[in-house]
Amino acid sequence: MEQIAVVKKVLENGMAQIAVERETACGAAHSCADCAGCEKMMTNTHTVVTAFNDVQAGKGDVVKVRSENATFFKTAAIVYILPLILAMVFYFVAVGAAMGEGLQVLLAFVGFAAGILVAVGWDRHMKKQNGLRFHIVEIKRACSGT
Repeated sequence: MEQIAVVKKVLENGMAQIAVERETACGAAHSCADCAGCEKMMTNTHTVVTAFNDVQAGKGDVVKVRSENATFFKTAAIVYILPLILAMVFYFVAVGAAMGEGLQVLLAFVGFAAGILVAVGWDRHMKKQNGLRFHIVEIKRACSGT
């Protein structure tokens, strides 16, 4: 996935802190500024992350940033899909065991909670491993004077 970002700070270890504008949940063709619907809900439209400064961009440069898709999609699946799948699995196991309707629903909630716990654990693991890696691949507009 590629995005446009602004370099906020150049770090000594070949990395840079960049501000990436959040994408809208409404779709790429939608502009929140036009309808002001999403804009009212979001107070911070930028996320600051650390990226590999492969092109030696300077502070203030507008850059193209690429993230590793496999890690991104794996994380999205674990966070968004796994809790729902576990809820359904636990529910259908309870149905197969001929448990009462109350226990079926309770086990579905237990499965969903287990999925949330796995997602939280995965998030902590990814933060420790610096799992979602960004690479600055192109300087779109040099504003740093370099």
